[in-house]
Amino acid sequence: MSSLTSPFTNPLPHPWNMAELSAAPQIVCIPEMDQGNIEAVYYDGLPYQGKPTRVFAYYALPEEADPAAPVPAMVLVHGGGGTAFHEWVRIWTDRGYAAIAMDLEGHLPLEKDSEGKRPQHAWSGPSRQGEFEDYALPVEEQWMYHAVAAVIKAHSFIRSLPQVDASRVGINGISWGGIVTSIVSGVDSRFSFAIPVYGCGYLYEATNRYGEGFARMPEADSENIKRLWDPSAHLPNVTMPMLWVNGDADAHFPLNLFSKSFETARSRRSESLLSIQFGLGHSHVKGWQPKEIYRFADQMTKGTEPLLHVSPLQTNGNTAAVSYSGDTAVRQAELRYATDTSDWFAMNWKTAEVTIDRDSQEITAVIPDGAQAYFVLITDERDGVVCSDIRRLP
Repeated sequence: MSSLTSPFTNPLPHPWNMAELSAAPQIVCIPEMDQGNIEAVYYDGLPYQGKPTRVFAYYALPEEADPAAPVPAMVLVHGGGGTAFHEWVRIWTDRGYAAIAMDLEGHLPLEKDSEGKRPQHAWSGPSRQGEFEDYALPVEEQWMYHAVAAVIKAHSFIRSLPQVDASRVGINGISWGGIVTSIVSGVDSRFSFAIPVYGCGYLYEATNRYGEGFARMPEADSENIKRLWDPSAHLPNVTMPMLWVNGDADAHFPLNLFSKSFETARSRRSESLLSIQFGLGHSHVKGWQPKEIYRFADQMTKGTEPLLHVSPLQTNGNTAAVSYSGDTAVRQAELRYATDTSDWFAMNWKTAEVTIDRDSQEITAVIPDGAQAYFVLITDERDGVVCSDIRRLP
């Protein structure tokens, strides 16, 4: 069974000054880069190598935003190779949210050059260096220190607008942005909910480039980076419900560590949910698509019909069981199981039938012989997919 606790018995205090970051930053408008009613701005970042920095961002308000009837808002955190996507802002403003998307690597959201790089602006801070490859630099010069601060400052700005309801601001991050979102969720308690997509914690346990990156570090540096920048050090401090969204075969973030991250967050807020999307590819555009993201945000901010809530998976002998609650009926449920867990990046999830007791709202299944990992996947009548945690047998 996976552990629900942080690997650090005495986690170090995080390095960010929340009193400073909670103040709304100064902004500079860049009207020549506006996209219709989506405004382009710089806002103040943290100093880098003794120099001031700025962060480029797009933000917008929905048409109905009014100080007399403030709207909810979203802070949008891009992943590797991404930028401040005005298209992402538009998705949310069309749904009645204010939204801000920032660039975390000092780039402008313009076309990439022949080397696949976007132009850097003159106020840039550090760019990401592989998988924490800047570990030997002073903390204040490492990318994650600046990235998290930039996200928190974006939050401070958007919630300061009179048309925004500061009690209804969420955060949604994709891939590396999911990692950042997972950290921010344990640092900035002002958010009302969080939605990491793909990215998760316990990266030092991964058998891909993330784990390899930690393994290459000297032991003392590895332990320091785990405490500073791995979400597992911050998730035990989460104060908000979280929706965790990933595909069944993501090439970057394996489901064992994704479920473990979800379980840690759920141990802090039981309303947190997991949604494993079979067939979901890995990209920004694909990461924006799952309908569960928007249903979760709406239930958190607008009181709409929620996704089904799923209890922790229980195992008794060869029987697995979960209970669920909610107003939407279950359309389908199934047990997904794997007989080989030697490679979490090449899992073959098989399907077994379950029994749904709609009166007691309980789902049970016989665990097939040879199963080494399993979870229950539930689809409601609105095609919303939620899952139990993933259990592993010894």
